[in-house]
Amino acid sequence: MTSEEIHEYALGLAKKARSASARIRTVRADVRNQVLLEVAKSLRENEKLILKENAKDLAAFKDKISPAKYDRLTLNHERLEGIAAGVEQIATFADPLGKVLEQRKLDNGVDISRVSVPLGCVFFIYESRPNVTIDGAALCFKAGNAVILRGGKESLYSSKILANIFRDALQKFGVDPDAVQLVEYADHSIVGMLLKMRDYLDLVIPRGGENLIRAVTNQSSIPVIKHFNGICHIYVDKSANIDMAAKIVENAKTQRCGTCNTMETLLLDSALSDADVKKILDPLRAKNVEFFGDKETQTRLSDVKDFEEEDGYHHEYLAFKLSIRFVKNVEEACDHIEKNSSRHTESVIAEDKAVQEYFLAHVDSSSVMVNASTRLADGGVYGLGAEVGISTDKIHARGPMGVESLCTYKWVLIGEGQIRS
Repeated sequence: MTSEEIHEYALGLAKKARSASARIRTVRADVRNQVLLEVAKSLRENEKLILKENAKDLAAFKDKISPAKYDRLTLNHERLEGIAAGVEQIATFADPLGKVLEQRKLDNGVDISRVSVPLGCVFFIYESRPNVTIDGAALCFKAGNAVILRGGKESLYSSKILANIFRDALQKFGVDPDAVQLVEYADHSIVGMLLKMRDYLDLVIPRGGENLIRAVTNQSSIPVIKHFNGICHIYVDKSANIDMAAKIVENAKTQRCGTCNTMETLLLDSALSDADVKKILDPLRAKNVEFFGDKETQTRLSDVKDFEEEDGYHHEYLAFKLSIRFVKNVEEACDHIEKNSSRHTESVIAEDKAVQEYFLAHVDSSSVMVNASTRLADGGVYGLGAEVGISTDKIHARGPMGVESLCTYKWVLIGEGQIRS
């Protein structure tokens, strides 16, 4: 494609999205839910075709991407069923639109209310995660938004079939299929052009690695909801139930290490005995997790290595690797988190209520937990359904983003001829 053709293609996507958004913002909630249930049904009915297309992606990029990315790229019966069930769950949610968020009468007699409405047009950029094609489309549509989806080149075959299934469901119920569009070309210049089309697009949501999100943020003239990385911490206090701590730590690091809610740094109270530390770390050692830390930590633990990366404790591994540090108390743990966290998810394992309360009050992340695995930081777990991402921003949305995070509001005033004097 020439640069002119690329520009026309990008502009066409943006214009169609804007046109569709004007039509779907008033689609009844029951119709939106029927579309979503049809999508779930079609995902199950077309499992063989979907997995066949996914196999093309897997074959094309085998040994060319990291194990974590390959895992995210992979679809199977269980994962496809999970995607379909997630869409069905979204259909059961209360309509996020038209909700009266506040209402009162002004001194001049005008009734004023604040009412939830769609954001409009969302540009959703993600990497090799074909499931996000459906997650993003379903959440955006439930909230009355049009969406342009741009998955990584690794998942192009998978994303095409999934997007087409969604578009077919829209057409079946008389809804503009351009409410869901997929960028079907891998050319990066298309993304760059769309990021400048602020007359048509209202929000950009990038979901992927830090490099992707920084590149999008630097290029975009449209507001971006960001999640640069997931440097998640667990602090094990001397008051912790050690059996519980060992179970939580193992789960947070090894249950699925390629996700952004995986624990990347373990902070251990220096008052913990060697036997307790061993009990916490041995399940990780059994799974060949590599440990990294400072000289003080290496002095106490012989299998802790020097950091491979210059950023040391401010590093996201997404692998069977873990940073470890001993701290004096919860105050020092919170100071470490303040300095090194990406503001995603942090957890404290402690029985001491004062320690729990200090941690909850002083840690400024989108999710803060007590005696729980960081892997729980997820839209589905939180009852939000499939998520479009986890925002580490503080404006508009924070943490797992479900349907309500894809809405904004407008003020509605009803008068009887009032004017301003």
